[in-house]
Amino acid sequence: MALVLFITFLILLVLNTPVGYAIGLAGLVALLASDYPIAVISQRMFTAFDSFPLMAIPFFILAGGLMETGGISTRIVRFASTLVGHYRGGLGMVAVLSCMLFSGVSGSAVADAAAIGAALIPAMTRRGYDPAFSSSLVASSAVMGPIIPPSIPMVLYGVLAGVSISDLFVAGIVPGLMIGISLMIVCYFEAVKHDYPREPKTTFSEFLSVSRDAIWALLMPVVILGGILSGVFTATEAGVAAVVYALLVGMFVYRDLKWPHIKEALVGTVIATGVVMFLVATSTLFAWLITVERVPQMIAQTMLAWTSDVIVQLLLINLFLIVLGTVLDVAPALILAVPILLPLVKTLGVDPIHFGVIIVLNVVIGLITPPVAPTLVITANIAKISLDRVTSAIWKYLVTLIIVLGLVTYIPALSTWLPKLLRD
Repeated sequence: MALVLFITFLILLVLNTPVGYAIGLAGLVALLASDYPIAVISQRMFTAFDSFPLMAIPFFILAGGLMETGGISTRIVRFASTLVGHYRGGLGMVAVLSCMLFSGVSGSAVADAAAIGAALIPAMTRRGYDPAFSSSLVASSAVMGPIIPPSIPMVLYGVLAGVSISDLFVAGIVPGLMIGISLMIVCYFEAVKHDYPREPKTTFSEFLSVSRDAIWALLMPVVILGGILSGVFTATEAGVAAVVYALLVGMFVYRDLKWPHIKEALVGTVIATGVVMFLVATSTLFAWLITVERVPQMIAQTMLAWTSDVIVQLLLINLFLIVLGTVLDVAPALILAVPILLPLVKTLGVDPIHFGVIIVLNVVIGLITPPVAPTLVITANIAKISLDRVTSAIWKYLVTLIIVLGLVTYIPALSTWLPKLLRD
């Protein structure tokens, strides 16, 4: 049955079937080829939805949509400019720092790329930056969206792996900061090499003015993470708090959020949530089938037969996940990989929280890795250049992200010490 399941799934992918349908149809064909009743489909799909933590996903998606149109992204960009704009290649630095700050609001790489890219890529082009440099830098910086809390992929992994979403949020802080600092270093050397301009240095009075205007935007991640860590609300309830906060700030403080924006955000949330939940439902059947067929155990035994070296095992897992992330979006990649790989990494003695950061970082790197690379497509469209030009400029940042991935993989404390410290 497992062979039928995987062959059917691969055939459907080759035929360009949407991933959710491919997963569900593969499960149906595998059930028809087995002795299990068809009623298993409805049972597994209902079980998938019966999860309180999954409710966090639509709330965080809605909060991100409201913040994108409520004036928060604009104020984050202005604030970032006062901090780093005066360095060589200042607008590039602003792009990275803005993505880092906006990551604490959106939880989505695609949202970061669209919001920050629309604000900064045209401005960078007017200042003489190569559009390929600008779009590849913003696309790479957007990878921080699912790493720095809150994070929609972390919520999904937490549900699939049965681990604390709050711990996963905290575990992403240090790796996310590492990504941001690394990209800013690369940006600076690129700016020096190509003699990109500095922005005028901000006076202290200008800094205070911009900071006062941006304070409500900057408090957003503090409210979310602070509320979770202090026990005021759960990760799911934090999504509700984020929506309420975004509405209040956007409508009554900044007054940029209008009713048409709210309608647009609600429609986008319904569509995005429907896609994610359908994937979760069909993949639960898929995961159940591979579990009853003991596929994860067979994979673990096979890999352990090749080598018992944990370093090599983790390298192979990373290679598999990066390749998977290049052809699948974040949600389906997680949904397919977690049930297969989690038993293996537990056998290797890897902390599930640590592995959560590893797997999410792997699949989001796929967002800037051709052939699919959705964030590259977004930033290329904003810059009005071909995808080939952006792809040729992305390799420096891709190597940087892979180096950070290696450090996070082989130095577990980078992602585990902060959750342990806060628990103690």
